[in-house]
Amino acid sequence: MSSSHYSELGAVLAVVALLAVAATPAAAVSVSGDEPSTAQVGEQQSTTFEVAEPFSDYEEWTLRAETDLENVTWTIQTFDNAGNQVDEETLTGQAIEYDFDAATAVTRADVQIEGTTPGTETFQWSYDPEQTVTYASFEQTQRGGSTSQIGSAFETRPYTTDSREARRAIDDAEAAVERATDAGGSVTGAERDVRDAIEFYNAGEFNQAVTNANEAESAASSAQSSAKRTRLLMYGGAAVVVLLVLGGLGYWYLQQRDTYDKLG
Repeated sequence: MSSSHYSELGAVLAVVALLAVAATPAAAVSVSGDEPSTAQVGEQQSTTFEVAEPFSDYEEWTLRAETDLENVTWTIQTFDNAGNQVDEETLTGQAIEYDFDAATAVTRADVQIEGTTPGTETFQWSYDPEQTVTYASFEQTQRGGSTSQIGSAFETRPYTTDSREARRAIDDAEAAVERATDAGGSVTGAERDVRDAIEFYNAGEFNQAVTNANEAESAASSAQSSAKRTRLLMYGGAAVVVLLVLGGLGYWYLQQRDTYDKLG
């Protein structure tokens, strides 16, 4: 192969390499953490979130964090590339700000939030979609510039002992209705009771929601049993018909054979 061919091949490979680099998405600041999926009203919560790639966009910027939790304390710790702690700051309130500066050689930060799940006056009960509150949300604000949310807000479903019991009762009722439907049962009444239970749940009337859900589950179970009995009777009736047909065919065959023997 001539040197010109090698040069052309090298040029092509170089272009491919540049395109591959260009196609690789640049690292961006991110926040990760394991917020609880559910949280009992008034219960103490504590979660640590990690801020990674803090200077992928700006060398100086402000982290803004917010939460619906109450009696909140934030503890922010920053670390360098070797894992050594650079700074620690404790802040209070449902909304706080913390300044990042690349000159500090920080490569990541841990943001710990401690607080209590808010009371029922801060949210609306909802069975589907589930009621939620913001456990934590984070924004990146450039000084004198734009503000953008970092990832999605971390949310949790608040509950009380009564609301949890009502939700479980409705879940069980819906499952019973589905089983009865699959079995071919009539579930009109059960479905109506489930709808009523959900309306009571959304209104915060959990005792009545449980009552209606239990009635729905009972009605659905009865419909499922009735459908099974009907199906068994149908199978039994079909089996009897088959036996009668087979018996008739057998009798006809014997009669025909006896007639043939007499004529022979």
